[in-house]
Amino acid sequence: MIRIILMSAAMAFTPVAFGQNHVNHDGHDHAGEAGEHDGHGAEAAVQLSLTPEIEAGLEAGGEAVVVEVLGAVCDFCAKAMNKTFGRRDDVAAVYVDLDSKTLNLVLMPEAVMDDAEISRVVVRSGYRAKAIHRGAHILGGDHASDPA
Repeated sequence: MIRIILMSAAMAFTPVAFGQNHVNHDGHDHAGEAGEHDGHGAEAAVQLSLTPEIEAGLEAGGEAVVVEVLGAVCDFCAKAMNKTFGRRDDVAAVYVDLDSKTLNLVLMPEAVMDDAEISRVVVRSGYRAKAIHRGAHILGGDHASDPA
């Protein structure tokens, strides 16, 4: 019985539990691979997930960014990315949408975070950026005409 408890405790403190080297449920490690960054690909069907924080960041003049993330499959994945990006001074709002497997960001007005930096931070969170989207095509609804 004690052996089971000790093994369970040891597993709880592995890097996977902290999102450092996340292995997707298919057994493939997505953390260290290079991502594809189309930046502004018009063919992308992704849209920014709107939350009150995301909307407030947009209204304040922030830039919207949607990152397709490989390996983000559970609440712990979302918490790892929310925590890592939420600490940054250049991020006004962050939301991880597990249904669409996207990281939704609004950068602070005047902040600059290039795709390479976003990808590095995603990898630091334990995941991989498949594609990074910016521009009006990711804005849905009332924000579609905004010049973000």
